[in-house]
Amino acid sequence: MTLINTRADLDALAGTPEHDAFMAVLKGSMSRPVDVAVYPEGYGSPGYAGAKVEPVWQAVEDLTMITRFGFTAADVFAAAG
Repeated sequence: MTLINTRADLDALAGTPEHDAFMAVLKGSMSRPVDVAVYPEGYGSPGYAGAKVEPVWQAVEDLTMITRFGFTAADVFAAAG
């Protein structure tokens, strides 16, 4: 397994299965789940006696990781297929 810390590390692996696998990971990092449920004041605090609120998960775009490696969303989709 090769450590990939920079874009140069990744570019050195171009054309290899490791490169393809890392690009797939980058593609998967482009969104993250966020709980958008509305919780009453004090929810989750000791002594809270109200109703249980189920989380409502929504995917939000997060390009932090691909930006760190110098990619745009279009770059990643083109490379990861």
